[in-house]
Amino acid sequence: ILDETATPPSLTLADVVRRQRTGAIVLDTRDPEQFAQGHVLGAVNVGLAGRYAEFAGGVIQPGAPIVLVTDPGLELEAKNRLARIGFDTVVGHLADPVRAMQDHPDEVVRSARVDVDGLDAALATEPELQLVDIRQPGETALGIIPGAIVIPLTRLNEQLARLDASKPTIVYCAAGYRSSIAASLLRSAGFA
Repeated sequence: ILDETATPPSLTLADVVRRQRTGAIVLDTRDPEQFAQGHVLGAVNVGLAGRYAEFAGGVIQPGAPIVLVTDPGLELEAKNRLARIGFDTVVGHLADPVRAMQDHPDEVVRSARVDVDGLDAALATEPELQLVDIRQPGETALGIIPGAIVIPLTRLNEQLARLDASKPTIVYCAAGYRSSIAASLLRSAGFA
């Protein structure tokens, strides 16, 4: 029975990395901008502000142990929202994420976010650029950027083989929430 009042245990960054190396998913629930500024290497970003449980359930394997990275005070909400969709394997949360990442920069990476001008520049200068549209079919029916590979976010895990992990890749959606999820999944799957 789910105890909706029990906050997941606090973990140090060393504990988080150790659990990750033994199969735990590091689920970073901060917004995409915060995530891009610095996150645990291999973390998957699904922000609490969006359709958190729905998207987390679509990209995390059921039964996998989960370590949360949240803004302070949101650990319980993140755990409970996952439990309501049957993901009740939260094993802990990173204590004081900002400080932990500042103190251990070797375990932290940044993500690049580009605007339309940045995309134009990349398309003009990077001949091997792989552009991935992760919107849903109803959205892509209205048009895509020419040359984009269309893989809905909900199908990304099962269609990773369609993409080349050695190529520079830009992922896009309608507003940036889903593309952050997809980019973090690609990075955790070995995309540079």
